[in-house]
Amino acid sequence: MVKLASQTHTLSDKKTLLADRSQLNELRFALSTTLQSTLELDTTLRLFFDHLNQLLRCDGLIYRYDDKGIELQIGTEARHGANYRISAQHDELGSLDFRRSQPFAETELATIEMLIGTLFYPLRNALKYREAVEGSLMDSLSGLPNRAALDLAVTRELKLAQRHSKPLSLMVVDIDHFKRINDTYGHLTGDAVIRDVAQCLRNTVRETDQVFRFGGEEFVILLSETELNCAKASAERVRQTIQTLSFAQNARELQCSVSVGLASLSMGDTFDALFERADKALYEAKRNGRNQIQYAVEDIKQEIKKIA
Repeated sequence: MVKLASQTHTLSDKKTLLADRSQLNELRFALSTTLQSTLELDTTLRLFFDHLNQLLRCDGLIYRYDDKGIELQIGTEARHGANYRISAQHDELGSLDFRRSQPFAETELATIEMLIGTLFYPLRNALKYREAVEGSLMDSLSGLPNRAALDLAVTRELKLAQRHSKPLSLMVVDIDHFKRINDTYGHLTGDAVIRDVAQCLRNTVRETDQVFRFGGEEFVILLSETELNCAKASAERVRQTIQTLSFAQNARELQCSVSVGLASLSMGDTFDALFERADKALYEAKRNGRNQIQYAVEDIKQEIKKIA
């Protein structure tokens, strides 16, 4: 049995207050059928909001699920509201905040509460789907978004950068001598190094930068609205910070370093072209002795032209 816990209203049998019960039943059936057509959370809430407005005016809807860091808003803010926390037995599904410029009448609140009962299972399914999708985009060892997540992010970032003529830089980071670490200290130590480097990368770059585990001991960082010179400074902070990491192993301290390849977006670049330049720069950093940063040759030539 679905139980709605309201912050401002107590649910009771208000069927006698409903202005048009037959209309409500028809809408509930239509809503239930429509909500089965999607598993996307934002679409589920949008469909619910649109159906609700067929019965009564509602200016805005805010859905919050603090435990999962979710907040979605449909429509506009307004002065008056009715807020409901949604739960059933062990299922906590967040809260819905209905907003409009005029107070809700008792009959309207009863209508909202009846429709929330129809929303419960589609909302729960949408949340489970969202969790599954997000899980498929995360690397379980490092806790970073994985290569599939990178593909999605790159598509978005390239379009934004090219549409608005904004700079975009890409950093490829590789842990030096990682195979030696695994062979000498074991894979558990290797896993610990991966986790600590991942955490270090997250803590060192800006909040707007996006860090991904590309595979093995390799990471990719997208630096939005960042030209090559600023990207160089960020890469150097990464290199120096990781060099300070240490791991206690058999009464000895294990330290690690990284090599970094850097490239910046050029007009007409695809992601493959951008990544290939950064990857070549990474290869040069390793070939030249590791624990250093190298820049794509083409990008350096462009910088020289700008100065000239």
